[in-house]
Amino acid sequence: MKTFYQQYLKEFKFPHNENRTNEIIDTFLMGFHFIDDDSQQINFDQFYTVLQSNDELFHTLYLISIPDQHLLISNLQNEKKSYHCCTREYLKNNLNQIICLFIYILLNLFLIIYVVVYRLTITHLNGWEIIARIGGELINFNFSFSILLMLKQTITFIRSNSFLRHYIPVDNHIDLHKIVGTVIAISSVIHSLALIINYAIKPSNYTWMQQMFSIMPGYGWINGTAPITGIIMFILLFIMILCAMQCVRQKTGYYQLFYYTHLLYVPLFILLIIHARDFWKWVIGPMILFLAEKLYSYKRCFGKYGLTHLLSVTIEDENVLSLIIYRPHNFSFNIGDYIFIKFPLIASYEWHPFTISSGPEEKTFLRLHIQKQKNWTKKLHNYFSNYREQRDSYENLTEMIILPVVPQYTRIQSPKEIIFDNQCTNKQITLSIDGPYSSCTRYIFDCEHCVLIGGGIGITPYVSVLESLMYQFRSQRIVCSNCSQMNYTNEFCHRRPLKKVDFIWINRDIKNFGWFIKLLSDFEIEQETYLNANPEHKNYLDIHLYFTSLASNETSRIGNVAYDLVANVYSQISHKDMYTNLKTKTRIGRPNWKLLFSKLKVEQNNRTTGVFFCGNKTMGQTIQRQCQEQNFLFHSEPFDK
Repeated sequence: MKTFYQQYLKEFKFPHNENRTNEIIDTFLMGFHFIDDDSQQINFDQFYTVLQSNDELFHTLYLISIPDQHLLISNLQNEKKSYHCCTREYLKNNLNQIICLFIYILLNLFLIIYVVVYRLTITHLNGWEIIARIGGELINFNFSFSILLMLKQTITFIRSNSFLRHYIPVDNHIDLHKIVGTVIAISSVIHSLALIINYAIKPSNYTWMQQMFSIMPGYGWINGTAPITGIIMFILLFIMILCAMQCVRQKTGYYQLFYYTHLLYVPLFILLIIHARDFWKWVIGPMILFLAEKLYSYKRCFGKYGLTHLLSVTIEDENVLSLIIYRPHNFSFNIGDYIFIKFPLIASYEWHPFTISSGPEEKTFLRLHIQKQKNWTKKLHNYFSNYREQRDSYENLTEMIILPVVPQYTRIQSPKEIIFDNQCTNKQITLSIDGPYSSCTRYIFDCEHCVLIGGGIGITPYVSVLESLMYQFRSQRIVCSNCSQMNYTNEFCHRRPLKKVDFIWINRDIKNFGWFIKLLSDFEIEQETYLNANPEHKNYLDIHLYFTSLASNETSRIGNVAYDLVANVYSQISHKDMYTNLKTKTRIGRPNWKLLFSKLKVEQNNRTTGVFFCGNKTMGQTIQRQCQEQNFLFHSEPFDK
């Protein structure tokens, strides 16, 4: 049996050294009494007795069974029946979004009706001219509205005000911005085609080519430049829309293409003022706000407030590194906020957004976790991975291997930290930061029960939440002066809306749990200390870890029986997880969201539950459907800000 599992875990690419693997196998064999039994054998009856003594072990055999087809059909029928319920709950939970979208549609319809009535009764234009005017008026309105939707500081202010964010759906500003952009594109096509046809059929002293490509007819507000500026704007808009499409923007390494082509809004804005007589009247208000935000951002980025330096870098694994950045004085942020950083050593003019993974209570530094992709992040990761070759260029660079605080086998891979000692020299590795900017994560403390769900590196916003909760836990410690026993004040759980947190982290690679394993371990220990001092209370935080490279029990993969058996036995005997050494067991396969959310709803009774998600879009859509069914509030944080 031992030989079998040694070979099995080796082929399974178990991410531990040989000693750790043998320890797990010996613990497993102990569970079946092989270690204490001189015969080193076990018959079926003994094997069955061991399984029967524990329901979780016995459930492992379910992997060999065949799913009930009638049950699968019944589940599909139940999903169809729940459609109307989901629709009703969706309307209830997203009423402000629906009202906002309805008002937006009404405003566009009003403009269309106004143009038709005014141009027919007052200016007496023909049909194609009226259609062109409709397109132009919609462009005026939607272009100015699109500016309002991307005012980051204004959005942060609205998010910080509970009254305003209740009525203004700021969390959907990116989705609405995409809708507005689509309307601008359609309106531009309508406007252009109507004018092209009108030039062809309307009698004129100028040829069609002269009307289209010259200033001779005098069309437009400034020196007859409307035809020329219109063609240029159409080309610029086409480039912006093409590079903003989902298939281009989210393709690995192409985000910068989207970012730089979107800067074409500047010449587009200038050309619109020259092209359209009344455009400046529409855009003057939003543009004042936009310029004010830009000036404020510029002051922060290039003043003492935005200039900082690197304290250390940790190479977490081959794909992820974490930066420890000196936190400037008076830099205030909330949980889940993100910043833009510019790293001159990598690229002098590129700004990239990353979520702050440290808690707001940490006053000395900011921590960012960055995943390597085929762009700027790859250059950054490679730069510090190859720091040995570069350290001669920096007198202040010293190598230092940091030993893990928890036992070594709890770290999937011991990280390497590079410390930048700025006291020995005046040289510093500097970088600029712009922010912070808010996200929907800051609503967490307004809920009674929150479910934090992250896929891979998408867990970063919620790590900030755990760090903040950890600080608040520890700040409530009190020590008896007589017996030195530790206890906690009642303020932590009683004087706050948030009563329960479920932390769900889904990873394709088991090694990824090592990124934040120490934080999770510390929280488990802190919570255990709290519960020992307050036995009448229940868990404040429940951790759910999912490893998706293997299929779960529900998929009936017989090849996983051996793994599932050893993992369950080890957990039962050592009271720790085989992979992470946490008390929380790592589950195999994707979560059954329907079953999990139903369980959470029963446990929390009538509490208001908010689900916060950051990760893969497809997974987010699945979670959102289940939230609608269970009447949970759903908040999604996009990867790209």
